[in-house]
Amino acid sequence: MPILESGTNCLKGGVYKAFNKIGLEKFYFPVSILTEFGYTLLSKLNFGSNATPYKLNSYISDFKTNIKLAERENDQLLAVVTGANSGVGYETAKSLAYAGYVVIMACRNKELTEKAISDLKTETGLDSFKFMELNLASFKSIRKFLESFKAQYTKLDLLINNAGVMMCPYMTTEDGLELQFGTNHVGHFILTNGLLNEIKAAKRARILCLSSIAQFTGVYDKSLVLESSKYDKVVNYGISKLANAMFARELSKRLEGTGVTVNSLHPGAVDTNLNRHLGITAYSIGRKFLTLFLLSPAAGSLTSVKLALSSEYEGVTGKYFEHEHEMVPKIEVDNPELCKDLWDFTEELIATYDK
Repeated sequence: MPILESGTNCLKGGVYKAFNKIGLEKFYFPVSILTEFGYTLLSKLNFGSNATPYKLNSYISDFKTNIKLAERENDQLLAVVTGANSGVGYETAKSLAYAGYVVIMACRNKELTEKAISDLKTETGLDSFKFMELNLASFKSIRKFLESFKAQYTKLDLLINNAGVMMCPYMTTEDGLELQFGTNHVGHFILTNGLLNEIKAAKRARILCLSSIAQFTGVYDKSLVLESSKYDKVVNYGISKLANAMFARELSKRLEGTGVTVNSLHPGAVDTNLNRHLGITAYSIGRKFLTLFLLSPAAGSLTSVKLALSSEYEGVTGKYFEHEHEMVPKIEVDNPELCKDLWDFTEELIATYDK
């Protein structure tokens, strides 16, 4: 449904700009949620060339047609996908393997990831999946991952920062940071910067950061990250997702001229394990509600797969996407001073909490 998708995004973008202009930005998120659920319901009516499997196959086929034969046969394409053992990450890894990538599934649970790899091999008939342990809530684990990766590989074609935690009770990372901000943003910040040399060494390099429309519930207020007494699981999740989009924008500027592109995206409201901290999932009626109003993981992977594979986005960087189309991010993302300040703040946090 290309018309529906682009129309929905134009409507949402126009509404956000209007709300922001008249000082009612805080009311945009509820409106956006209603639009999101409406899009999801309509998307379930997809058929033919508009169906999720057709779209995924189209992106994969176009990629395999457009990429140079020498790159496929003599230079193995390599991707790292965090949180790839379930949900959107699992479906993304599957599509990338079909496209010809070897996919490193960077996850913290070895047993669950090995089960996912076994399932993926059965589903695809491909032996293109590798497990590498990564706990984004641990500086030590991230650095161990980086050391292991660098010992085996000299370049990385695609990094998808997909993993995350959502709206959990107040908890901290292994190093003492608020868990949502520490995992969703700081962990990926360390990982991405640690892989930049290998990413720059690739012929065709893209970085994708999964954000969310929940960024519109977040505010750039450092005290909300640092002071546990101010913790609100919804607001703090929004802050972490806002940080994902701001980080992608700032990184895209810092990588100008390298050939590496960096973009952020909202995968949609997807029915995955990410929703486990929502009380509604404890009840069968709640599960039925989620199934009705949320996208399948495969549908949720569409934007990631398109941005990763499509020649349409060759050279496109520093943008934010929803439903496979460019979208207007929260106003802080378009503020260069704030994006740089977030970068500096993150480096300060790492220096402070590093044990």
